[in-house]
Amino acid sequence: MPSETELLRSLDPEPPQPSTVDITRAMADGRRRKSRRAVGYAGVAAVTTLAVAGAAIAVSASRAKTGTTTPVAASPSASAKPKAAYTIPGTPGWAAPAATPPTSCTLEELPVPDGVRMALVSGADPTGAYQVGRSYPKGGYQAVIWHNGKAAKVNLPGDLEESLRDVNSAGTAVGWSYQGKSDADTGPVPYAYVHGKVVKLPGVSRGEATAINEAGAIAGEAGDHAVVWPSATAKPIVLPVPKGMQSATATDIDEDGTVVGSLDLKVPYVWFADGTHRALPLPTVDGKTAVSARAFSVRNGWAIGVADQNDEGRAGKPADRIWAVRWNVRTGETLIADDWQTRADARNAQGWEVGITKQGRAALLAGGKRIELPALAQHEPGLLTNVPNAISDDGRVISGQSDDASDTIRAVIWRCV
Repeated sequence: MPSETELLRSLDPEPPQPSTVDITRAMADGRRRKSRRAVGYAGVAAVTTLAVAGAAIAVSASRAKTGTTTPVAASPSASAKPKAAYTIPGTPGWAAPAATPPTSCTLEELPVPDGVRMALVSGADPTGAYQVGRSYPKGGYQAVIWHNGKAAKVNLPGDLEESLRDVNSAGTAVGWSYQGKSDADTGPVPYAYVHGKVVKLPGVSRGEATAINEAGAIAGEAGDHAVVWPSATAKPIVLPVPKGMQSATATDIDEDGTVVGSLDLKVPYVWFADGTHRALPLPTVDGKTAVSARAFSVRNGWAIGVADQNDEGRAGKPADRIWAVRWNVRTGETLIADDWQTRADARNAQGWEVGITKQGRAALLAGGKRIELPALAQHEPGLLTNVPNAISDDGRVISGQSDDASDTIRAVIWRCV
């Protein structure tokens, strides 16, 4: 079974338009298509159909109630498995920093190498000192890393699509580039950027590196398998899955080594550092359990993602509903969130989130208060033109993209006080 990235890759336009191969809003193409945003970030069971049909599916604005659900087994495999013969590295002594909620934010454009205008940020380190992403020079893609506002190119091998996805506070970044001599063998190859040098992650011919923690452990995919590289030079650990599952994705890794992802693009899943693993509960709203869900990211024990419910045939109900979900991966507590248009884009160690509101505006939700994030230019209401997708643990730096007055996507950060 192809990976999520490969399934959605058929939707990519030719450069210089940004690729939608990213599953997170970090790689949103900035074009004014609400339906593409909904599918790219919240399409759960429908993602395979989308790739085959090559068409976006509109998601209803209908929202589920906010509330706590009773944990429900996502599958017969929901119980924790016996301890496996591996340990995922965590960050010794890590604790969330002391922080107070910001009250306002200002916007800054980030410089881009070679004067290229179109660029975006796809990830940032927990301190906000580093950002990673890519630019769109004429006819191609260019991986970029920023440190304290200064930009540098990262020349990943290959001449096809490339991107950096995440970075830690040591400046070690991870990502992938597409390579192949023909369409039949073209696929992503995982890389890390360590001490100014590009390193191919070992043990994998095709795969993706999606996230890295402060200990240097890297989560990602190798073909149909979810994997963790204990370091940029270590062979990968193939994360176990229940029998009958065809594919697994690992989308993020927490500081204690906990990894979250999905099985068969429909079962949210967690792998703990000690080798145990289990399905995350599917939420129940209005007496109905979601048919599928996916976990996208995790921070300080809480994962965020989406769940999908098919209400086709129920009078007055849309065919599909998308619920934003928060999971406490340690206790199984499952919350349906009504704060965002589709879901939160990122969550920090304080539990503060950034995303797109139901009014279509980029915002920070911190300490129970919502702060709207300024944009580079005013655009038609409800269009995806201002996108935050990373937030520092102290809440002072938010990273993302914003369209300028000419509808060009620019790499930006918001500084909050």
